[in-house]
Amino acid sequence: MKDLFFISDIHGCFTAMIDALNESGFDENNEKHMLVVLGDIFDRGRENVEVYNYLKRLTDEKKAVVISGNHHKFLIDYLDGTSISPFNYMRNGVNETLADFLGRTRPFESWCLIDKKIEYPVPGDFAEFIKEARDEINEEYPELLGWLKSLPHYFESKHYIGVHGAIDTQVADWHFPHCELYGLLDWEALEFDDGAFFGKSILNTEKTVVIGHFGTAVLRDKYNIKDGKPIDDILIRNDGRVVAIDATTIVSNKVNVFVVRDEEI
Repeated sequence: MKDLFFISDIHGCFTAMIDALNESGFDENNEKHMLVVLGDIFDRGRENVEVYNYLKRLTDEKKAVVISGNHHKFLIDYLDGTSISPFNYMRNGVNETLADFLGRTRPFESWCLIDKKIEYPVPGDFAEFIKEARDEINEEYPELLGWLKSLPHYFESKHYIGVHGAIDTQVADWHFPHCELYGLLDWEALEFDDGAFFGKSILNTEKTVVIGHFGTAVLRDKYNIKDGKPIDDILIRNDGRVVAIDATTIVSNKVNVFVVRDEEI
């Protein structure tokens, strides 16, 4: 039996995460305690290396489970050369993650000015920067890419399922999704859920599904939920089948911790 401490969408906010875990009573030295992180530990915040070092250590020590999220895919794509998307760098906070791991302020801009001695870069310069950044990060953090690729798509206990965005409610066995969204398939598509899952009927499991990804403030607005709680608090669906915990930490400076006591793993 374990006490489960669910958190999600830390987005590089190490201090807020530690403060919330301390307040919740999580103790990494308590063998009964297990931390379950529902994805998106990087981007937007400025303590990404601290988040990585802490959660990597806890997963190595079997004290935590970290679930894959859509922002993890962004970093994987950068580090293995799959994608060099300027959009994710500029709009989805990847710049802050690379800045942390490279030890640079405004890494592309500083690379242009200091390394390349150029003031007005052209598109090819960004691709060159990403290649050099990738090589540097992979050399300094040789376990990072493999660790990210090894993260599971879900956590399951006797009564709970933890995922980043959603489970597929249309298949007989939710463990094997068959869906598409934004050109992505199956678990990757579910990690980019558009918020629709919170309102769907769940017929392929009796377990409660705990999700991150979509901020609870956004869900309260989307579904016109007036529960009298702060908009970024944990949101439990009326039937109790879905628990949303993403506090949009980069805005609220708050991490929600959903605690389940005496749960069978």
